[in-house]
Amino acid sequence: MELKQKASSTGFRVLLLLDLLLEAPQTKDEIINKLLKNPLVETVSKETIRLDLNTLKSAGFEIENLGRASGYKYKINWSPIKFKLTKKELKVLSRTKDAVLKLSNWEYILALYKVFEKISGLIEDDEAVYELLNFRYFSNIDFQILKELNALTKRKKTIVLLYNSPNSGTKEIQIKLKEIKYTGSKLHLIGTSEKYPDNTVLRVDNILKIIKILRKDEEEIKKVRIKKTIYKVKKAAIDSMNFLSEEKILKETKGEIEIELKSDNDFMVIQRLLSFGEDLISIKNKDVKEKYLETLKSALKNYGE
Repeated sequence: MELKQKASSTGFRVLLLLDLLLEAPQTKDEIINKLLKNPLVETVSKETIRLDLNTLKSAGFEIENLGRASGYKYKINWSPIKFKLTKKELKVLSRTKDAVLKLSNWEYILALYKVFEKISGLIEDDEAVYELLNFRYFSNIDFQILKELNALTKRKKTIVLLYNSPNSGTKEIQIKLKEIKYTGSKLHLIGTSEKYPDNTVLRVDNILKIIKILRKDEEEIKKVRIKKTIYKVKKAAIDSMNFLSEEKILKETKGEIEIELKSDNDFMVIQRLLSFGEDLISIKNKDVKEKYLETLKSALKNYGE
């Protein structure tokens, strides 16, 4: 078991090293510092890097040291010869992929996909390429779009995208990007849009295309208003619930708890209220209560059908 884990971690580290050299020439110190930022890499030394570089060379990659003038940086030059993965090597890479998928962190998953994507062009066997790039639970997501969305979200850009809505079909949506969230089952793009009163929440697997990236003078997004929602739940619910950072207890009696939730997103508020089930006693906000009841009625209707 220990030998398998060592082979898996070594293979993953070599892939990360290959990814770094593809981006730009690197010194050994730069390589070590960047590898150690990855939570799946525990320890690494200059001797380890030397061995990993030799592993890449033995696989057919041309790697040169640019010398003293560059700080002894290593540069990789692709060999035109493709290599063939053995069943054992493919199993090690697939095991690495499965381990990263279990972490349920979409940024780690995207990072590994980018590494596999780069090396796939060098692999001879099409079936092996398919296995490497088949990310199972994320198979419905266009990773190219996800990579673009990730970069644009970090820059808080406003974009126009083509979205396939389950309810209203294909349509264009303008959205000022805020964040990407993974709930453990679905990946959501969150932002603000003039057409909606609160945050826009879109499933990434339903995004078909990024149509346009808007300039500052083209943006027409209203400022999002933070709203307070007050509701009561049974006191017994506190034993099975985790309070959100946006929540605080206003009042606590023998049998119930009054809670205030601050949010700029009605959809997320309704989802939170639904999570309490029968432990939810009342909702003070009239508009939120109406949306909550509409959601329950819609769910009951769909269940009946």
